[in-house]
Amino acid sequence: MSVLSTLASFRPKLKEAAQLETTQLQLINLDVLEAQYKEKWPRVKERIFDTCEQFISKRIGSDDLILRAANGFIVLPGPSRAEEAEAFTRRIETELKAFFLGTDYLAGLELHAETVDIALSDLFGGIQSDPLDAAAQAYEAADVEEALDPDAALQPIPPPRPREPVRLPPFELCFEPVWASATGFAALSLVHPVGRMRGDGPLVRGHALSPSEGGGAMRMELDRAVLMAAGRAWQEAAGESAPGALAVPVHFETLVTVKYRLPYMAAINALDETVRSALMLHILGAEMDAPMGSLTEVCRLARTLTRRIMVEVDPCTIRLDRFNDSRIDIFSMEAPAPEAFARHSASLATFAAKLVRRRIMLAVQACHDPATVAGWLAIGPDYLAGKAVAEERQQPVIPFRFTPGEKLEVVGDAQ
Repeated sequence: MSVLSTLASFRPKLKEAAQLETTQLQLINLDVLEAQYKEKWPRVKERIFDTCEQFISKRIGSDDLILRAANGFIVLPGPSRAEEAEAFTRRIETELKAFFLGTDYLAGLELHAETVDIALSDLFGGIQSDPLDAAAQAYEAADVEEALDPDAALQPIPPPRPREPVRLPPFELCFEPVWASATGFAALSLVHPVGRMRGDGPLVRGHALSPSEGGGAMRMELDRAVLMAAGRAWQEAAGESAPGALAVPVHFETLVTVKYRLPYMAAINALDETVRSALMLHILGAEMDAPMGSLTEVCRLARTLTRRIMVEVDPCTIRLDRFNDSRIDIFSMEAPAPEAFARHSASLATFAAKLVRRRIMLAVQACHDPATVAGWLAIGPDYLAGKAVAEERQQPVIPFRFTPGEKLEVVGDAQ
């Protein structure tokens, strides 16, 4: 049915009403998704709207009416609805947001919901005339492909075409030595997965190896694969010597989302206790404005899985009070470029001093030139890593003493 004829059929249900308290649901971030999917966007958008409409339709009254708008939906209340309009709006908003978070291709959507009073004269005034009623009837009877079956809208959406399963690309692990200022030793390695999305493509690392179409589920699979590969590498190294600890990357979403968290926890629990004791979770991708409860929950959970945890942060946007109850051992950050460091060195020194007072250690990554190393040594973080500190290795690092930036021809012992 057309929107016009649908409204016309709904009009007799509201004979005594002067106005309607409608629920308006606006989908936010559609433009971001459009840029992401590019030429696939029209098909993806249709799927999003179809899925959302089906979800909402199951949660409204039998005589309520749902209409699509340009960027969302409008729900008109039927005469039998007993639920207050504001309560109805809040319920639909809460359930729809939860649905977004649990559905991979909807996870990037946000929602704005509000209750809006609309006068019936404004809503139905345009279809009071005989010509427009006749036009609606003519539309329904027209020999148009989209309108051949008046019950077409009630038919189930056909399943999507089969497609190739999304798979992780092959990867190898690199182990980046982390220098500890307190001891002068590198006894910790940052673990990095490195591979190619295509056989002839460029090398990429970290979560960039996770295919975007796989969403959070594929990131979790990457996190789990890296965890198990790191555990095997440490165990092999331990058969010949005494490797140091490994900081294993895990995405914040993997730990905050229950359906991803559980298989990841199972993988950790399956590790040998000796291996597990050598691992430290390095939590990446945490939004600095994420709910404080989520930050606390994730960090405390991680603390039950490994003895120590490290969380990557942005010193420019972080609010330290949001981590008061998180029990974090180390904050990590990427070193800014030399020009940016020169501009912000005072604020970075202040940030490092605040962490000292809170008894949280600071690890600075991506120190790729001698000037950056010298600048950070003056500030005094607890850990430094990067090309100008020590080159990455193919195996877990055996603890050794060195000075950042020196040429390491022979690995020393850890006496």
